[in-house]
Amino acid sequence: MAARPPALLFSANFYGTLAAARCLGRHGVDVTVADTGRLGPASYSRFVSRRVQCPPESQPEAFLQWLVDFGLREPVKHVLYPTSDELAWLISAHRSKLEDLFHLYDPGVDAVYGLLNKRRLYELGTQAGLHLPRTWFPQSEEDLEQVRREAKFPVLLKPTTQILHATHRKGQPVSSPDDLAREYREFARDTYAPMLVKFDPAVVNPMVQEFHPEAAEGIYSLSGFVDESGELFEARAAMKVLQRPRRLGVGVCFESAPLRPDLVAGLTRLCKKLGYHGVFEVEFIQTKDSYLLIDFNPRFYGQMGFDIARGLPLPLLAYHAATGDRDALERAVEDARDAAAAHEDAVFCNRIALEMLLNLQRLSGALPADEARQWRQWFNVHKETAVDPLIDRDDMMPAAVELATISYGAARHPRAFLRMMVFNR
Repeated sequence: MAARPPALLFSANFYGTLAAARCLGRHGVDVTVADTGRLGPASYSRFVSRRVQCPPESQPEAFLQWLVDFGLREPVKHVLYPTSDELAWLISAHRSKLEDLFHLYDPGVDAVYGLLNKRRLYELGTQAGLHLPRTWFPQSEEDLEQVRREAKFPVLLKPTTQILHATHRKGQPVSSPDDLAREYREFARDTYAPMLVKFDPAVVNPMVQEFHPEAAEGIYSLSGFVDESGELFEARAAMKVLQRPRRLGVGVCFESAPLRPDLVAGLTRLCKKLGYHGVFEVEFIQTKDSYLLIDFNPRFYGQMGFDIARGLPLPLLAYHAATGDRDALERAVEDARDAAAAHEDAVFCNRIALEMLLNLQRLSGALPADEARQWRQWFNVHKETAVDPLIDRDDMMPAAVELATISYGAARHPRAFLRMMVFNR
């Protein structure tokens, strides 16, 4: 076990990083967590061997130099796998600088950017036979006028990609055609890092997508792992049933869901077309007529602990693939297949976020009493099988750090805290 290469993880405040640290640490891998600050919950997991500080990924030149220096300095090559959109793209775009310094499992920049750029994802997903929301990618005022005439309002303004985006806003609703041009120009003021703009100048233009209210009530998530041959493919499915803010936000509660063969087949075609391999999490809006693809995350993701608890150790699969241990990878995938049926009733719940949402929004009137009561009943029914991204009896310090971080953030940025957690905006 001691001869295993160590792993380097970033973004200590991401739940996916914490899930990866716990999974790898429990399998005997030494884990180093690098972060810009000192209050990321993952840094305080007992399964983390070392904490180091690094520049933010939003400063890509400084971050890359730090990464190269780390690889040159360390006596043993670490496994490096992305925990964010930025890191996924930076690894792929600068693989020539990193592949001799780290163990990578990188599908290449064409595949990664093809999935993280919404315009390319729209084109490639359609070609793979998947359905997507009606979307426009205006490049001029004339194009925007066409959207104004054709779109069914309300619509959402979205960044073309989240990679190195200044604010990482998920989207901005626009309710009326008369507001589109003004809202579009304001939304476009959020800039990208020069490194990405140089790579793709068209990225600065936001996209426009028809809004589906079903997104607030249920997002179907298909997550798993595929190897470079396409033969090793294992996945789990879930429904995101509660998010914050509730109209367009981060998942708080998920329920297990059955795999849909049509979506699995479409996803397999998409990965094959792009040559993608690795960990994935794909989101679909479930409408009355179809499932609409909205996001493909080629990296570790927030609710990954749910899939690990359901017998799919995705960080370990990525680790075996990166180190070239084909036998261990095949055994782990086979074990995951055998475990698939044992967790059909499991749910995922961020208990800290749920309690804050129910209590604070109930006080503000943003959450009706009967809805708050339904969510408390939901948790009581499922609490015996609930998986929490933070609370773990075998590793409690990250939950305490998260509570301290929330308190610090609320005191430092009270308006943002009130807007999201109290008034659901």
